[in-house]
Amino acid sequence: MRPLRRFRAAVFAGDARVWRAASLVALPLIVLIGVYCLSPRDYYTGTNSVEADGYILQAPAGVPVCLPGLHIPGGTARLRLQLLTSTRARPSLTLALTLRGPGAHTIYSRLGPTTVPADLISAAEFSIPPLPSHIRTRPASLCLTAAGVVNWGGTPLAQVPSSTSPTLGGKPVSGAIAVRYQPRAGAQRSYLSRAGEILRRASLFRPGFVGPWLYVLMFLVLLPALALAAVRCLALAAAGRAPRRLAGWLFLIAALNFASWALITPAFQAPDEVDHFAYTQSLVERGEAPSRNPAAPLARWSSSESLALQDMSFSTDHQVGDSRAPWLPSQEAFYDSQLASLHPPASDGGGYETAATHGPIYYGALAPAYVLASSSTFSQLTLMRLTSALIGALTVLFTFLLARELAPGRPWLAVLAALLVAFEPMYGFISGSVNNDVGVNAGAAALELLLIRMLRRGVTFRWGVLTGGLLILLPIVKGTAYSLYPVAGIAFLLALWRHHRRADAAGWGGLALGAAAVAGLSSQLSGVFEPPRGSGLGAGSAASATGVALEHPLGYLGYVWEVFLPRLSFMAPHFEGAGYPAFAIFVERGWGAFGWYDVLFPRWVFLVIFAAMILVPLLGILAARREWAFVRPRLPEAALLLLMPIAVVAGFEAAFYITGSRPFIPEFGRYAFPAIGPVAVLVVASLHAFGRRWALLSGAGLLVAMLALSYAGQLLTMTRFYA
Repeated sequence: MRPLRRFRAAVFAGDARVWRAASLVALPLIVLIGVYCLSPRDYYTGTNSVEADGYILQAPAGVPVCLPGLHIPGGTARLRLQLLTSTRARPSLTLALTLRGPGAHTIYSRLGPTTVPADLISAAEFSIPPLPSHIRTRPASLCLTAAGVVNWGGTPLAQVPSSTSPTLGGKPVSGAIAVRYQPRAGAQRSYLSRAGEILRRASLFRPGFVGPWLYVLMFLVLLPALALAAVRCLALAAAGRAPRRLAGWLFLIAALNFASWALITPAFQAPDEVDHFAYTQSLVERGEAPSRNPAAPLARWSSSESLALQDMSFSTDHQVGDSRAPWLPSQEAFYDSQLASLHPPASDGGGYETAATHGPIYYGALAPAYVLASSSTFSQLTLMRLTSALIGALTVLFTFLLARELAPGRPWLAVLAALLVAFEPMYGFISGSVNNDVGVNAGAAALELLLIRMLRRGVTFRWGVLTGGLLILLPIVKGTAYSLYPVAGIAFLLALWRHHRRADAAGWGGLALGAAAVAGLSSQLSGVFEPPRGSGLGAGSAASATGVALEHPLGYLGYVWEVFLPRLSFMAPHFEGAGYPAFAIFVERGWGAFGWYDVLFPRWVFLVIFAAMILVPLLGILAARREWAFVRPRLPEAALLLLMPIAVVAGFEAAFYITGSRPFIPEFGRYAFPAIGPVAVLVVASLHAFGRRWALLSGAGLLVAMLALSYAGQLLTMTRFYA
């Protein structure tokens, strides 16, 4: 018993109040996660990895649409397709399904006329005799015939894909039709009962060391252990444990959590990851960044990357939530055989792509990972993701140091702020992908720390050189960093006001020297270290985008108003039929829009998050009043901290501002992550509205809620793509 007590004391060390508060919040959240995993639900036996991105193929009455090259999984008893009709009266539909191989035969299934919803979109579910469950797949083809004009749902392609392309009246078409395979009607299973097949599917198109065992270890051991370690760090900090040891633990916890995201997210199912990967590949294989000329004759992706994308159905599966990644081992084996026989070159890419407007700093940091990996694109991508996870963990470390700088006497505040960043689900997802947002987020967190440190302590020569150099380097990583320049200017003025002795001149000289040295190096290496001509936000160049906002300041202010508040009568409309922009940008896309923004938490989760986000500023005001004796001598620091997220949001809104209107919302919440550290510090500070004693306890509850949200996001991503 004595060793057990010692073990419990070591694991559950620190302030007991933290553990009690964490336990109270954890219990109902664990129940919710358990219900999610154990609830029976409808499921697919498989798909053809084609999304119903639109209704691409219009079929006249009686003209067959045929789909060759299908592989129908065992246990399938229904085939489901999406279609659009011209009226609410859907005509009768006929399916002819030919099963290939031994015992080949054709199955016919017919759906009678029916009435469809007002949007004219409906699902056609054809019943067939169930395929035996013991077979993995059965090769097949199908033909669809309608008694009237219909449009079948699928994905348009630039050209006819291959011999397996669909045909209309015997003629190949440039597109793919979405097919879903389902069990018999009424069949339901829980995620837990299907865990084995889910994890086997998740192991496809990964490096050789990734198997179902790794995901079992991750979800049942590693991630719960990280949650326990996070609460332990907070409890130790509340008990006064040395913060330097905690800093290393925080970095490790964040890096392992982000690495878990790297292994959960399917290959290339992160925003623009195909192009960010191609950038590093171009640096390594060609010795230069991709072309910034849209008319460049070079291919967008190399042959090796193109082969990987083709064999994992990327062109037909990355934007709509109803699709699924390839699930069959035979699909991975086919890629391996093509890779071995074709030996596709990796050096024939380098053409213009979405990441070409960025500088090469982040991509160069991933180059060693690319070089160390095998020739498989998926091994290279995974090792690059794991390296990116380490860079993302730097933001967590800098957040900890930022909060320590502001409140050195309360180490638990710094630990909590860092952990909130480490387990913010959308930040974790992005940090576990190849995306240069990870680089600019880490650099911005470092700059914010240096600016606050300068304001509090003054500037020395060494720290001045570092600050000046980083200020010039950041926009080379990504143009969003320009939004922090006004904040830096205000920080310099405040620091001069506080620290203007003769001894401080060396520090300011170091700042100028660092900036000049990096700017000079950038100029000398203009072919490589050139500040991006584009903002990286898909909105043209940073200068031109900001110029539009400066030319129309009132229009820009109206645009920002409409993001957050209802449009006033005298304002030009900017978001026609787009709902509430701020909710989509900062709640849905800022907290839980995984994959290519098509994997979302349930609506009620976003509503709870939205209510919490509204509550935080109110709590912040109350906390400032309650802790005025602490806040008053630190008003410049508090003001600077508040300005950081405001400047970042104002910057990317300026990049997206147009004088007209859009039918969609182009901004994404991840563009605010360069200020995630200051936001986390402000959130933790707002907890003092409850008083110092309850601030710690509410902080423990908030941490557990974030841990559960992160774990739920990882489960959601896994089940959405592989269940």
